[in-house]
Amino acid sequence: MLKKGNMDKRKILMPAVFIAIIGLFLQFMYFPKIGQARELSLEYRKIRTEINELYNFIGGEEKLKDSMIIMRNHVAELEQAFPSEKEASNTIKQLNEKAVKFKVNVISMKPGDLINYTDVHGSQLKILDQPCKSMPINLSLEARYQSIGDFLEKIELDKKPLISVMRIEMRKDQNLSPKIKAEVGLNACILGE
Repeated sequence: MLKKGNMDKRKILMPAVFIAIIGLFLQFMYFPKIGQARELSLEYRKIRTEINELYNFIGGEEKLKDSMIIMRNHVAELEQAFPSEKEASNTIKQLNEKAVKFKVNVISMKPGDLINYTDVHGSQLKILDQPCKSMPINLSLEARYQSIGDFLEKIELDKKPLISVMRIEMRKDQNLSPKIKAEVGLNACILGE
C-alpha cells in the first residue's frame, strides 16, 4: 500500500514539477523574448516608416544620389541668396563689381543698421534656423539711364545675394550730360546670428 501511495504522489508530483518548469521557462525565457521581439518589430516598423518618409521627401531610393545633389545645390543657393552677417561686406563688394560691369559710377555706398524681418504676428522670420534681417543700402550713382536700369534689373533678378530696389530718385545734371545722378535705396537680406 505504501508503494501505491508513493506512486500516487509521484503521479501528482511529476506533472506539478513539469508544469512548474514550464511556468518558469515561460516566465523567465519565453515571455521576455516575445516582449523583446515585439519591441524590435515596432522599432523596425518605425525605422522603415522614417526611411520611407525620407525617400518620399528626396524622391525615392533609386534617385537618392541625384536627389541629394539637388538638395545640396538648393541649400548652396539659399546660402548665396542669404549671406550671413559676417559676409555682409561681400554683398557690398558684389554690388560694386556689378556696377563696374554696367559702367555705373558708384559715388557713395552707405549700408544701414540691420533690421529684423518679422511676420504679421511680429515673430522673427527664420531661414535655415537663423534670424532673417534686412540691411538697407543707400547708393549714389552716376551713369546713363540705360546703364542704371540694366544695373538695377540685374540686382533684382540675380538673387545672389537677394537684394530688392526700394526706391530710386534720378535727376539730370547739365554738367554730366548724357549721364544722370541717381539716389537708390536697396534692401539686402542677411541671416543673423
